[in-house]
Amino acid sequence: MPLPTALLDRLKKRGIIAEQQSQVEVYAEHKRSENSKNDDFELENQSENKKGAPGCPNKWNEFHKCVEFCFDHWREGASEDQLPEIYLLKRKECLRKYPLPDNWKEVYDQGIRRYYYWNFYTDEVSWFPPRHPRAVITISGPQASSIFYEELEKEQASKVAANSKNSKRRKRDDDREDRRRDPMTRDDSDEEVELSDRDKLRRAKRRGIDPMDPAAYGDNVPVGGWATGINREMAEAADDSVSGALFEKRPYPAPGAILRKNMNP
Repeated sequence: MPLPTALLDRLKKRGIIAEQQSQVEVYAEHKRSENSKNDDFELENQSENKKGAPGCPNKWNEFHKCVEFCFDHWREGASEDQLPEIYLLKRKECLRKYPLPDNWKEVYDQGIRRYYYWNFYTDEVSWFPPRHPRAVITISGPQASSIFYEELEKEQASKVAANSKNSKRRKRDDDREDRRRDPMTRDDSDEEVELSDRDKLRRAKRRGIDPMDPAAYGDNVPVGGWATGINREMAEAADDSVSGALFEKRPYPAPGAILRKNMNP
């Protein structure tokens, strides 16, 4: 809540407001510097985590992602002094036959306990010198692992978004169907949904109506049999005054005569 104008002027004359503002500015500057240091520390930790734990022997595996256990358990790995002498002799002989080209550097891996070769321009690596016939130049294991898990996270995020969208659509359709079926929640202004023949048959089946009954297809047709609505008292068109073989040979009236007779009983 702001201070009254008169009180604010008196506080300014006494120097109280200016002192408070300066203290706030110093505190804000201190918080900004702390946040900047924390951000730099987090960026540095993220960069180290992408490279993997120094002593982890599984960094070469692109499906491995170093976690806190790798840093605590493997620590700094093995030093170069612990390498066997025969390995060092073979390494020197290999470098003598296949010297490193420009932009390539030999790097020791404490976790694998052997040397690899790194192109510091293209950031590519190889277990053998680049000119060796068995050399396979590729990106490093931590880089491949980082790319793999980033793609995996993007794919999972897209699946979650798609599932959420589909669930919302299904819920919206279910709510619309419930409102359409429930006469208590249906508004008079809602448009009447025209059902197909298949939907009408399903509705008749739910209501227990014979599919051959006209009420199964009509909206305002009463349920009944085929004889429902027929006038039982109207005269029959057939001549039943004869029997036997003559009954089969009796003349049948024309359809128009039947209709005229029914209209004028």
